[in-house]
Amino acid sequence: MANKIKNFKFKIKGDKIIWMVFLLLMAISCLEVYSTLGKTVYEKQGGTPIGMFTKHLFILFLGTCVLYAVHHIKYTYFSRFAKMGLLFSFGILIVTLLIGSLGDKAAARWLTIPLIGQFQPSEIVKIVLIVYVARGLALYQDKIKTWDVFKKLILVIGGICILIFPENFSTAAILFVICFLMMFIGRINLKYLGMILLIVLIGMVSVFTVLQTKPDLLSRGGTWVNRIEEFRNPDKTAITQSNQSQMAIATGGFFGKFVGNTTQARFLSESHNDFIFAIIIEEGGVLLGIVVIALYLILLYRGIQVARRSKGYFGAFCAIGLTIMIVFQALINMFVATGLAPVTGQTLPFISYGGTSFLFSCIALGIVLSISAEADKALEKASLQQDVIEEEEVLEENESVEAVN
Repeated sequence: MANKIKNFKFKIKGDKIIWMVFLLLMAISCLEVYSTLGKTVYEKQGGTPIGMFTKHLFILFLGTCVLYAVHHIKYTYFSRFAKMGLLFSFGILIVTLLIGSLGDKAAARWLTIPLIGQFQPSEIVKIVLIVYVARGLALYQDKIKTWDVFKKLILVIGGICILIFPENFSTAAILFVICFLMMFIGRINLKYLGMILLIVLIGMVSVFTVLQTKPDLLSRGGTWVNRIEEFRNPDKTAITQSNQSQMAIATGGFFGKFVGNTTQARFLSESHNDFIFAIIIEEGGVLLGIVVIALYLILLYRGIQVARRSKGYFGAFCAIGLTIMIVFQALINMFVATGLAPVTGQTLPFISYGGTSFLFSCIALGIVLSISAEADKALEKASLQQDVIEEEEVLEENESVEAVN
């Protein structure tokens, strides 16, 4: 053990462009989170702006260490623990529904762990489910079009999403969409996919129709109805988070007010979290907003390339699913900030203030980088084998020439 520690060498593996995107997003996070930690925010959260920012820097450092550690683990190990992780996920979601604390956001989506603090189980469940679905799609490729395979996957996906749904509708919806896309890419029978999509849409419409007349049926029912009504029939004169967010964007212009000059952050209770994209545009202008969007799109493109270069189906489906999870969540956050979607409470990956979301996003990206590293290793091995073959052919040719002479 001592020799291993002594011989340890810091080595970054995997797609270097993904690493660059990650570091750039963290740099933007440092600037914008510090800028948003004003009087209103720290009075609500407790502590001081410097204290909260120091905590944020520690979370960024810890997340980077987690990402580095995970990307050195061979990704196939995660497949081995998929079933165990799934059982853990069902258990922790049930516990969260039963004893989860309401917290500041009036949503029983948090568990309090001694010495650690608040923990959001749905974040780890997202990764576990995506890995499980990737494993299933890879394992059953020879009979992927059958009803039996679809049934095995959709029962698990449905069960997890239903447990998340009562207190965190947006996460349940996003997770279902990601798994649906994975099954589509994995060549599940389109007839079955169309059927489940129709059932889900009818179910959602039915639930929201009932909640309009009986909003207290679910603890978050009234909140969902109000958010959708506010989105469908916006009152531009009302002092809402969505309106304040759009005002921040409107006052930013093309080049922005520069970092530290936000005026709208104090009116946005979640300016450091859910609405941080609005502050990014207010301070950095449309120009910085375009840069942030471009970084996530680059991440999506590189994630797809990692999937294409993967040695097997499991790595490919894992890379696709986890990359889509990060980028899709980012797009939802930006849509909310710009008024293109109802308020959801989704964070901006690698930028928003918050521990659970950032740490598990780092785990997800670490797995993608692990897949990339293994693909690079396989390519390097194939290249070396090709070099050996070419050298042997040259030697044979030289021997033939010498024999003739």
